Amino acid sequence: MISRHFRARLAKAGPFVGVRMFFGPPVIDGEELDRSPRWQVTVGAEATSRAVLMFGADEIPVEVEDILLRAVEPVTEAEWQYLVAHQAWAAEHAPHHPKADPRRAVDFNTIPLPF
Repeated sequence: MISRHFRARLAKAGPFVGVRMFFGPPVIDGEELDRSPRWQVTVGAEATSRAVLMFGADEIPVEVEDILLRAVEPVTEAEWQYLVAHQAWAAEHAPHHPKADPRRAVDFNTIPLPF
């Protein structure tokens, strides 16, 4: 399976999330289906892949089904794993954290101070 890793924003002033683009059979809820291979993307901590609708320069995914990726940058697999793990942690343990809902822009007036 060919795999490339990126970080992207889902909102204009939102946090970065991990994006993995791969060529292979569709994945739904973590299970690989017996279908023909295609270019797909997993966004953040989601277990279901989405079809890539449009590529940008250098084969970077730009539009994925109902999501427009912003500020897409290639990253290493280790950084992608960190971004996905941090988003999953925030969704479970810190629902007030901006990474818990990356589709919303970060409101710097309501974020609690770290000290």
